Amino acid sequence: MNIVIIGASEIGLYLAKIFSKADYGIVLVDTDSYKLEQAARELDLATRLGTGTDWELLEDLMELNPDLLIALTNNDETNLVACSIAKNLGYPRTIGRVRNPKYFMQSRLNFERLFSVDYLIGPERLTAESIANMILIPGAVAKESFAHGAVQMRTIKIPAHWKKGQIPLMQRDELELPEDVMVGLIRRHKDKEDTLFFPHGNDTLQAGDEVTFIGKTETVRKLHKFLGMSTKLPKSVVIVGGSLIGINLAKILQEHGIRIRIIDKSFDKCQLLSELLPYSTVIQRNGTDYPFLQTERIGEADVFVTCTRSDEVNFFSGSLARDLGCDNIIISLSDTNYIPLIEGLGINQAASPLLNAANRILSISREEKIASMVSMYDNRAEIMEVKVSIDSRIAGIPIRHLGAELPTDFLIVMIQSRGRIFIADGSRILSPGDTVVVISNPKHIDEIKKLF
Repeated sequence: MNIVIIGASEIGLYLAKIFSKADYGIVLVDTDSYKLEQAARELDLATRLGTGTDWELLEDLMELNPDLLIALTNNDETNLVACSIAKNLGYPRTIGRVRNPKYFMQSRLNFERLFSVDYLIGPERLTAESIANMILIPGAVAKESFAHGAVQMRTIKIPAHWKKGQIPLMQRDELELPEDVMVGLIRRHKDKEDTLFFPHGNDTLQAGDEVTFIGKTETVRKLHKFLGMSTKLPKSVVIVGGSLIGINLAKILQEHGIRIRIIDKSFDKCQLLSELLPYSTVIQRNGTDYPFLQTERIGEADVFVTCTRSDEVNFFSGSLARDLGCDNIIISLSDTNYIPLIEGLGINQAASPLLNAANRILSISREEKIASMVSMYDNRAEIMEVKVSIDSRIAGIPIRHLGAELPTDFLIVMIQSRGRIFIADGSRILSPGDTVVVISNPKHIDEIKKLF
C-alpha cells in the first residue's frame, strides 16, 4: 500500500512509523525541512518539501499510485483543501484531520461531501469520547467494536479487591469468566517493569493488571459484575482545561446529569465556556494553583480530568489532585512517553489524542483482507478483524491443531460465522467467509495475510 501523509505533526510521524514497519510505501510532505530530514533519518520513507495545497506536488505524487492521502497538519482548512485537491486528481481515498467541531455538523452542510473527504478525523473529539467511556463505564481504559458492533473489545483495570489471582484462565468455571468472552491481552506493571503478554491457559489475572477482554457486546457490557466493580455513575467531575477535549467531554457528561466544574486560567476562554456550557460551573483560575484546588475540595471530587493543551500542565495538575486525595484521575497526554510515569504517581488512567486518532486512521486504512485494526500500547500489539478467504491455509482445521502454524504472540479470540458469534475455543473450525478477531504482535501482519 502506498500512502501520502501531509504534515509531519506528532500524529503524522507516529503513523509514518507504524506504516513503515508494515513495509508500506510512505511519502511525508511538510513545509519544515528539518522535520523531514529527521524523519528520513529515523524511518524508512520518502519526503517532499511543500504544502498539501500545492496541486502540482500532489499530481507529481500520483506517479507512485497512492492508495490513500492523509492530511494531518495543524490547520483544518489546509487539510480540507489538500483532500479536495487529491480527490479531484484521482486519489482513491482521503482522510482529513479537523479540530473545529462545526465541521462535524451536518444539519446544513456535509463537509465531507463538500470537500470530497472520505473520512474526517477529530483527535480531540475522539479523546473526549474515550475519557467519557472511562468515566461512564466502570474501569474501562479503552473500548472498540468489531463485526458491525456484534463484538466489543474493552480494556479494564482489575480492581485491588480482586480475589481470584491464583486461578488460571483454563479453569473458566472456577474463575467464573462469563461465556462469550475471551481474555486477549494482559499488561502488567510490576517492580517498575511494564510487561505485555498474550495470555494462554496457564496465565492468571492479577489485581492492577490492564486486561483486554473481547466478546459478544452484550456480555462485555456486564463484565463489571464479574470483576465485582460498582456501576454507580459519578455525581461530580472537575475538568481542568477549556480545550476542545474539555468542551466535548463536558457536553457528553452533562447529558448524563453529572455536575461539571470546568477550570481555565483564561478570562476570554471562560466567557466562551459559559456560553457553550450553560449547565456547568466555569471557574477562571490556574489548574496548578494548589491552594485554590485545596479550597475547591478537589480531593472530594468523584473524578478529576486534566485536558489542557500542555502535557506538563496536565501531568502536574493531576499530581496535585492526587496529593489532595482524589482517587479517580484521568490525564490527557499527547506525548505517549509520559504514560508509563503516571502509574508510579497513583494516577488511574491516561487518554491520548495521538493514539485515539492513530487507531481510527489505522482502522480506516485497512487492506481488503484486514477489515479493521486497533493499535495497542504504542504499537506493541494489534487487534484485527480478518476475513477468511476461500484459499486460506487454516480453513477447515480445528483451532487446537493450528499450534504449529501460529506464533505464540498471536491469538484467535472470536469468530463471526453466518451471522453468529463464537468464542474461538479449540474445537472451532474456520470456514471461508468467516470474520475472525485476532490479537497479534504487529510483526506478524504479513503472516496473517498469508494464513487467512
